[in-house]
Amino acid sequence: AALCTLMLALLAAPALSVVSTASAASSPRLAARSALLRSLEPNSPPRLLNAEHMALIGQLEAAGTTPTTEDFLQLGLQGRWALCATIRNAGLLEPGMSPAHAAASGAGGAAGGLLPIGIARAETALSIGNSTVRSRAWFQLLDGERKQVGALLDVESRFAFESDSVTGARLLALRPARPPRLALKTNDLGCSIDALVEALHAQLSPEFALVEGEQYDRLRLSTTYLDESLWVARAAPHCCSVFYRADDEMAWLSGVQ
Repeated sequence: AALCTLMLALLAAPALSVVSTASAASSPRLAARSALLRSLEPNSPPRLLNAEHMALIGQLEAAGTTPTTEDFLQLGLQGRWALCATIRNAGLLEPGMSPAHAAASGAGGAAGGLLPIGIARAETALSIGNSTVRSRAWFQLLDGERKQVGALLDVESRFAFESDSVTGARLLALRPARPPRLALKTNDLGCSIDALVEALHAQLSPEFALVEGEQYDRLRLSTTYLDESLWVARAAPHCCSVFYRADDEMAWLSGVQ
């Protein structure tokens, strides 16, 4: 009996060692992931990333395994993703800079003085089988009579996998599939369409800005981190967005279908 006990202990020891080592190796990733999600609060309205967020994203990317194969991306990206936060020019962020300061400095993609728009929810859905990406943002604004109305921005694009010329990693290359659709429940907008779209683009990830003939006519998204519910995507030159897998059982009532 003593010999059997000793043999079982010797067999169990390597397994325990492997588990312990794996747990220790993954703890920086898990710590960065938990801190980032606590800060961003998934399922809340999207926000602008700040320097603290970017530091946590950097830790997450460094501690995780960067997805590089097409099979991995096909399996992991399929489905609906809610936009947690984004920034158009992360290179302008400095320690201690607030999201408002970053936006005023150009990090959010536009200067100050934009229309006051409240984005309730934004999500991007990828259909791998159809090679399509549909991005929708539900928001509220004040019309010409100063009444709050609901609205929807709906952008559809097609994608293909391409290889990064430097790293060889597989990228999502997006092109617009049709003109963007802007559904407004008012005939008195109170501002120009161009001003409204500029304000929206400043607060949304770059796939929402896909317009034929514009600078995002061809957008390449690089997946720098991906797990079962968290997705970090970057786009040249300094854009970064964080998505959280959407809850299919959650109903979002925006007043616009």
